[in-house]
Amino acid sequence: MALDNQSDSQETNSTSLVEDSVNITFEDVHYKVRRGFLTGGQKTILNGINGQFNAGELSVIVGQSGAGKSSLMDILAGYTKPTSGKVCINGRLRNEKMFRRRSCYIFQDDQVHDMLTIQESLSIAAELKLGNHVSSSQKRRRVEEIISSLGVCQARNTRAGSLSGGQKKRLAIGLELVSDPPVMFLDEPTSGLDSSISKQLIYLLHLLARQGRTVVITMHQPSALVLHMVDKLFCVASGRCAYMGSVPQLLPYLEQLHLICPPYHNAVDFFLEVCAENEQRLVQCSQNGISEQWTQNIPNETDRKLLEYKRSKSEEVYLTSLPTPKENPTRKILLSLKSTYPTSPWKQFLVLTSRALLSIWRNPSFTIMMTGIHCFMALFVGFLFYNIGADAKYVRDNYNFLYFGLMFLMFTSFSAVTISFPEQIPVTRREHFNRWYSTGAYYVSTLVSSLPRQAVCTILFSCITYWLTGQPWEYMRFLIFCCTLLLVSFVSLCVGLCNGSMFNVKNGVVFGPLIIMPFTVFSGFFLRYSDAPYFLRWLFQVSFMKHGLVGLVISIFGLNRARLTCSDIYCHYSRPSQFIKDNDMSGEKFSLSVISLLAIGFVFIACAYVVLKIRLKCKW
Repeated sequence: MALDNQSDSQETNSTSLVEDSVNITFEDVHYKVRRGFLTGGQKTILNGINGQFNAGELSVIVGQSGAGKSSLMDILAGYTKPTSGKVCINGRLRNEKMFRRRSCYIFQDDQVHDMLTIQESLSIAAELKLGNHVSSSQKRRRVEEIISSLGVCQARNTRAGSLSGGQKKRLAIGLELVSDPPVMFLDEPTSGLDSSISKQLIYLLHLLARQGRTVVITMHQPSALVLHMVDKLFCVASGRCAYMGSVPQLLPYLEQLHLICPPYHNAVDFFLEVCAENEQRLVQCSQNGISEQWTQNIPNETDRKLLEYKRSKSEEVYLTSLPTPKENPTRKILLSLKSTYPTSPWKQFLVLTSRALLSIWRNPSFTIMMTGIHCFMALFVGFLFYNIGADAKYVRDNYNFLYFGLMFLMFTSFSAVTISFPEQIPVTRREHFNRWYSTGAYYVSTLVSSLPRQAVCTILFSCITYWLTGQPWEYMRFLIFCCTLLLVSFVSLCVGLCNGSMFNVKNGVVFGPLIIMPFTVFSGFFLRYSDAPYFLRWLFQVSFMKHGLVGLVISIFGLNRARLTCSDIYCHYSRPSQFIKDNDMSGEKFSLSVISLLAIGFVFIACAYVVLKIRLKCKW
């Protein structure tokens, strides 16, 4: 049987994957949240709760909706800090940084990268989580072991977006198993799964716990089949502990309080039914989690029932114990790791950039759509302003064309990342919290991977419009024209990343125009610098749209351009220098525009990084 094979495997291997057993205790934990900015006051979520979760056990936190299960899990995993109380590891006060290196937290919404296959996802996780302390062959062997243990061999080349709910859950677990953490937290791992898949998933977690890990999960209502695999039950009622002990001891615990469970009734379901009416009695009996009277397990009861269940079923339970390699890569990491992350920032950047580019390549619809929009608008604008570049009669129209092109590229690059970037936050939050990579490496890789697509679209738009509108065929002018549009497009992308770091998609679309419009108003197109109030003129200098417009005007009308031909009786702007003077751009230089655009872009990059770093630590 699987459990027998597992015990034999552990006996033959002198070195366990799990470095040390980790026992978690928490004492007098309080957690309060604000009711709201307007109403004031605080709401108590956890009220002096106590408890203990031991290594080698599968512990399940249960309770009614709103009882505080997820809040307790967040505090134990280090995702949220308690208002008061303490969490100890092996009897010592927890060091959160050290603890998070040795633990993982799998959230309820187990988001994965839909464009990557199981094999690719695990390989990338191995590159990020195992670092340079493990050879490439060991990483490949580790990935193969996890794929085999998760029972997803046949789906190894299937993209995550096409996986079933149970396969996605197992993939999310496998991604964290790569570094083999001694402690695993899972929030509602069976939500949305049928009873069969839930049984298989809990069986996997049971086996992982039997290898010496501390496995803690939350469940809403575990079924009777699942309860056979649970070692410790921790029941939460209104932020307090109503029971902490083994599953077989739950009924005697209730009978002591004269609460008799009907025959053939799920003990946990009955407990949750009577919990609301007898909450105070239950909390007093368990001493809010202090009492250990009911934590004594019947020897081998869980494993015995599990083996009997497997013998009574004809179907094969294919989830087996995790194979243990002869060499221990995790121990090497834990002993030699001196920094926060197992890999260098440069390695993180390379791996994350290749992953992002692969995802973009696998999902070409958005790229094709963006390219099509830019080409269509370039043709539309090009024919609308067809061949006006050399005629002094259409200088004002040519100026309008320059600003329209600037506005179009600004909005498309800004909107693209405003919509796409927030969708990555759930996956990024899980990976960042579990110490896959630093915020800086992820942010820079996201920025770099977004540039090629935007650069191609901008260059296509520039070439088509420049040719159709009949601008002067001079190499330097065309180069400045393209360079200016590229810089404005990239700065807009940075502003969009900043907006996407602050808001979700819905709020980003609402607040996006509010962020971008001040740069448009003070671009010099609607309001000239000389006509603006004196105390607002500084806003022109921080508007990247103003510097972009200056660059385009210099490329078309500057650089000592010769007198233009006039197809009308009189053309006021036959001399391009006169047009530049009338628009308060006489003293402008292209080099200053480039420096200003780069400086503004750097400021938004820094702002977006700070906001993203804060957001990855919060839940909004």
